[in-house]
Amino acid sequence: MAHNSAEPGGNSKRWLLTLLVIVGVGVMIVWSSRPQPVSVETALVEQRELIVSVQEQGRTRAREPFTVAAPVSGQLLRTTLIEGDRVINGQIIASIAVAPENQRTEAVLRAALAAAEARVAAAQATLSEADIVLQRAQQESQRREQLFGSRMIGQEERDAYRQAADAAQVRLVAAEAGLAAARADVESARSQLIGYGGRGPEGEIPVLAPTDGYVHRVFEKSERVVAAGTPLFQISRGESMELVVDLLTQEAVQVSQGDRMLISGWGGAQTLEGRVHYIEPEAFTKFSALGVEEQRVNVIGELVGTNPGLGAEYRIEAAIVVWENPAVLTVPTSALFRRDESWHVFLVEAGTAVLRAVQTGQRSAEYAEVLQGLQAGDEVVVFPSDLVTDGVSVQ
Repeated sequence: MAHNSAEPGGNSKRWLLTLLVIVGVGVMIVWSSRPQPVSVETALVEQRELIVSVQEQGRTRAREPFTVAAPVSGQLLRTTLIEGDRVINGQIIASIAVAPENQRTEAVLRAALAAAEARVAAAQATLSEADIVLQRAQQESQRREQLFGSRMIGQEERDAYRQAADAAQVRLVAAEAGLAAARADVESARSQLIGYGGRGPEGEIPVLAPTDGYVHRVFEKSERVVAAGTPLFQISRGESMELVVDLLTQEAVQVSQGDRMLISGWGGAQTLEGRVHYIEPEAFTKFSALGVEEQRVNVIGELVGTNPGLGAEYRIEAAIVVWENPAVLTVPTSALFRRDESWHVFLVEAGTAVLRAVQTGQRSAEYAEVLQGLQAGDEVVVFPSDLVTDGVSVQ
């Protein structure tokens, strides 16, 4: 009898346990079927400095370099200069031994110069003589005028002395012209000797440095025969360097003279300041690494402040500032996307993503200027995935 009275109580417990399990499973099913919030990354819309720049690799080059060429053909003697040496204006930087044929030519040209100078001396003597004759003729003519006025001579004699004075005047003009022609002959003869002057003690023609500066390139390091006009050295004027950045033409039109340049990637830790000096007027064709034909143009800048040690042909990274504002309302560019031909963002409001159209202005690589649609303190989704839609819960 005691065993039978315990069975109803045991059955009740089992039914209660079964009911609890069923309810728990139902709650889990209902909970798992609820939509889960999408995990997102967000950022704030806030006031910050915005700098819009055009960025490109560039290089340095010597400002106004001089290319020194051989003045005459001959045997170039070995030079002791190397790249980086400092030179001063007028310093002998190389010597050329003129070939025998050129020596004979020089002798002929120098003889022609001597003859031209002798003709100048003769023309000067002729001019002096003509001047003396003219003065004498004018004095005699004036005296005959006085005698004619006193009726001591006739008109015929007076006219004869007038004609003599006029003739002496013409001879003086001719002598002056002859002197001018002789001097022109001297200049012509001297011009033929350009490149032959300044011969050294051993018959060598020195090559002089045209300015104070540094040797950037030595084109001919060994002794050999060179022709007139062969480049020998490239010399910079002082230590000043130019910044050369070649931009796509559609980017270069945004750049203006005086724009600020931020120089990095040159080897130092600090960012150097520069200014756009000018933009070359003619573009050139260049092929990209992918083989695409591009039209590019060189933008030339200059460092502001002292040179930290940059030499010619150093590689740099240049950011040319085309627009900047110290305090402007911005939104991360990673939050923007195009929809219906306008820019949109997902604004986070009370844990929900809300689609919002925005109007933007200037833009850098990281931030864009907000003109309309957002305000400071708004929270937006950055890098929104396809799971983020208007009205979806986010966290």
